[in-house]
Amino acid sequence: MAKRQTIWLSTMMVLSLMLIGFYTVNNNVEPVTTETSKVAKDNQDQNKETETAVMEQSDFFVAYHMKEGEEMSAKAELLQSVIANAQSSAEEVEKAKKDLETMNNTADKVEKAIDMITAEGFPDAIVKVQQDGKVNVTVQAKELDKKQAVKIMGIVAKEMQVSSSKVSVGVHE
Repeated sequence: MAKRQTIWLSTMMVLSLMLIGFYTVNNNVEPVTTETSKVAKDNQDQNKETETAVMEQSDFFVAYHMKEGEEMSAKAELLQSVIANAQSSAEEVEKAKKDLETMNNTADKVEKAIDMITAEGFPDAIVKVQQDGKVNVTVQAKELDKKQAVKIMGIVAKEMQVSSSKVSVGVHE
């Protein structure tokens, strides 16, 4: 029983930390002065337009991360219910535990890869592991040169422990 609770708490903690980290890292709001002069008003309008453009650009990434978090949470809850169900067979419980551990390990690797990609200067990234073992990466950028793409492929291949030939990289503004 204690082991089940530990796994469940660990899962929820990881998901919570991922969401907190995501919102902390992506909270790029700058304070705006409250002067009433014409110049200050023009600057405020310009800042609002810039913030709106940035928000629109990152909406794709925010929506994806939210959806992915919700899906992971739902999968974790389903696996936890199988583990906690007294009528589940020993094989079902063991498989659910293994699936939950795999899901948590993959989520940790994805989060680390995203952190390393953003450390390279990209505002945000999506790392999606396919069922066939391939990994699709989308970075927030206007364009991506070959050197940057190779660097990202290397980061993701290392963190996800896959061949770089299984990693594809694309961009989204």
